[in-house]
Amino acid sequence: MRSPCLCFLLLLLLSIVTTISTASDDTGTGDGDGDGAVVDGGNADSDAAATATEVVASIEIVIPLDDDDDDQEDEGDTEKKFKATAYVYEGEDVGVGAFRFAEEYSSNLEGSQVTKTVRGVAKQLLEELTSKNYTPPRELTHCGKRSCSAGKLWKRAEEMRKADMHDAAGADLIRALLKTGVEIDFVEGCERSLNWALGSVRRQRERERREAIEEAKLEIRRLEEMTATEEAKERKKEYEADWVKFGVKMQESVANSAAADTTTTTTVAPDGTVQDDSVVLDDLTLKVKRTFVEVGPQGGNWNETIQLIKKIPAFDKTVEALLIEARCHEIQGNHKLALSAAGRLIQKAASHEPWINDSPRMMAATLGANAAMELGLSKNALSFYQTVLKFDPEQQRARKQYRGLKKVVKLMDKAEEQIQKGYNKVASVFVDDCLSAMRGLDVDSPLFRSKIQLKQCTILSGMGKYEEALSNCDSAVELRSGNDSVHPNSQKEAHLARAEALLLDMDYDEAVQDFRAAFDLTPDDHEDKRELNHKLQSSIREKEMWNGGMQNNRYNEHTGFPNGMPPQRDHAKILQLPIDLDQRSKDIRCAWLKKQFKLLVRKYHPDKYKGNKKRGSRKFKEVKEAKEILSSNWDC
Repeated sequence: MRSPCLCFLLLLLLSIVTTISTASDDTGTGDGDGDGAVVDGGNADSDAAATATEVVASIEIVIPLDDDDDDQEDEGDTEKKFKATAYVYEGEDVGVGAFRFAEEYSSNLEGSQVTKTVRGVAKQLLEELTSKNYTPPRELTHCGKRSCSAGKLWKRAEEMRKADMHDAAGADLIRALLKTGVEIDFVEGCERSLNWALGSVRRQRERERREAIEEAKLEIRRLEEMTATEEAKERKKEYEADWVKFGVKMQESVANSAAADTTTTTTVAPDGTVQDDSVVLDDLTLKVKRTFVEVGPQGGNWNETIQLIKKIPAFDKTVEALLIEARCHEIQGNHKLALSAAGRLIQKAASHEPWINDSPRMMAATLGANAAMELGLSKNALSFYQTVLKFDPEQQRARKQYRGLKKVVKLMDKAEEQIQKGYNKVASVFVDDCLSAMRGLDVDSPLFRSKIQLKQCTILSGMGKYEEALSNCDSAVELRSGNDSVHPNSQKEAHLARAEALLLDMDYDEAVQDFRAAFDLTPDDHEDKRELNHKLQSSIREKEMWNGGMQNNRYNEHTGFPNGMPPQRDHAKILQLPIDLDQRSKDIRCAWLKKQFKLLVRKYHPDKYKGNKKRGSRKFKEVKEAKEILSSNWDC
């Protein structure tokens, strides 16, 4: 259940998104009646600004609207109108005020009406300002010591446009249109540019609105993740507290056994010897309990306890002994044995009676699910929770964890499905959702997270983001290669994913190493062995072509190639040049070459590159060689 504070924040963020959406869509239109009654079109932003800053000048104009309603046309000459208000605030001029008016009301005007109406508004505002002897700031109207000419305003507007400051560009264009003595061609050019600036501003506002919505969604997700993380921490505390309660019960059991009179049952063997098997088992079980809680109710003496448990036959182990065994393996990080002990306990103690949170079987279910997740076995973890819910459908803790884990697994499957279809962008959304959902689980398994990292590696390499992709692959390979509990198939999967990403990044040397590692991890009788060998040989050939130096009948000292075959590289691809650049003029090709070389050599410079230094050094060298060869070929 979410806290009241979180619910309030969520509602607040949703209200912000709604306000942003409403403000962007609100154009202030209204219907007028036959007597000329109109609805005020001033929006909330203008009213707020009017109260915050002094209004120097304002005008009101009535703008007619086209009416497409046939019934309305039949009723008479009634015309739909709306009233619009233009403001100029202290510190502004007529250009700023008129462009703000155009931005607010251009959606209510036809294309041909926009510039005509805006020029009319600008002239009225100018008259109003002149009558009040208002002097606007010099930085708006002057270029140096003199008032800006129409040509200089046009030039300044172009500079503003290139800097994506479209509102400032539009204001300068309106100032240029108010100048007298300008040619018709210049006026038409300004009007076209003004329409373009208005369109750019609308797109910019829409982009800002979408970004605000996305930011609000991200903030909501962060809050949900924070809440889920806190809930997981609380469950972890409860889990550890359950172990302390269990330890206290074991201490009480040991104390009661020591205080009570020992009664034994003896059996006589055929040879006449007396056997006390039950006494031996009881003594072993008691020693296990005593050793386990010797240092305190939280448990301890893990190695000694495990050695004692090994002396008890598997079919004679009590529920308490199995739980202690699973706990010892969990603490020592031996998750395979912990998973096995927890599974045997569940089989032994399963019943349709309520599964209490601090009962041994419920503790074993939690421990087993955590151990399975640590091994990256999400389906095994789900089976533990499914068993609990099979016998006790009302067990809330198991139900919540089951739903959370099932959601993670489902998102992983959806991401894989989108990857297979080639929809990497959609797949990345599912992966992000999966990472977010994992924060609500009781265990954050590095091995299970490596599965997500491999998917991210595949997605990002498909999107051309090789640095991020290889970073994820490196982490997954390092984790799986250095873990003895990881199956060779999982290690092979990691090497193959990184090899494919390296091929896309044109790092054939490293790709060959990963393909060879995957090949060596595959058994000789496995069906994938032949396919892996084909990939390995193919990558070796690509490596030889890329590096060059191979000598054969065509490339040798007698044919003019003493160093063997020259490297066969796609230099345009290395420099990330347009694929159709060969069809362009020499000047364009050389300009692109210079631009991309400067960009990439700065990016991969050894003193500035923050990623893998080996990769950065290789890229830096390849970029320099590609630039030299293309410069020579294109005569740049």
